[in-house]
Amino acid sequence: MSIDSLRRSARETVSGLPPGFWWLWLSTLVNRTGAFVLTFLSLYLTVELGHSAWFAGLVVALHGLGGVAGSPLGGALTDRWGRRPTMVTMHLAAAACAAALAVVTSAWAIAAVVLLMGVAMQAVRPSINATIADMVPAHDVRRAYALNYWALNLGFAIASIGGGAAAFLGYRTLFVVDAVATTLCAVIVFLRLPRPARRAGPTRRASPSPRRRSAC
Repeated sequence: MSIDSLRRSARETVSGLPPGFWWLWLSTLVNRTGAFVLTFLSLYLTVELGHSAWFAGLVVALHGLGGVAGSPLGGALTDRWGRRPTMVTMHLAAAACAAALAVVTSAWAIAAVVLLMGVAMQAVRPSINATIADMVPAHDVRRAYALNYWALNLGFAIASIGGGAAAFLGYRTLFVVDAVATTLCAVIVFLRLPRPARRAGPTRRASPSPRRRSAC
């Protein structure tokens, strides 16, 4: 395949999507780039804090358990609060959990924070998917979901490399960086995603004028 064909294919893949989608895509990339907590959490618990491998596995499992609860919670909040408020709130909640990991030392406090982080990180997904479905034309929705999934994978790759380099500065530094990155996601969503259009109130239909009876 020639270079021109590759350029044309890439242009067709990313063209035609609204600007709001790309801001959402950027927030997903930033969020996933900062989410190297799970990658190094087991090392932090065993090497830094001296906990057993069994306990480290339990804590990581609690993160997944929180994600199971977070999906239906995020869907319910998306319907009740709306897309943007749910995303901003859950991003800030996940950032608070990441920041808390930098200061808490109690074993069960860490387990509780990781559980809540799993809830918050997964609760944002339904609102992201719903936002993509709202702002992207129907014929481009599948392509938009694929690009968003690509951002997740790219962010995870960057997180693994960057997290390994940042680990030299200390594990708590990783949690602070994750908190900052997740807060940045909330800022991007709040400032750059378009606000949903207000629905017009129900219009009153004029009552039909009574028909005149023709004289017999």
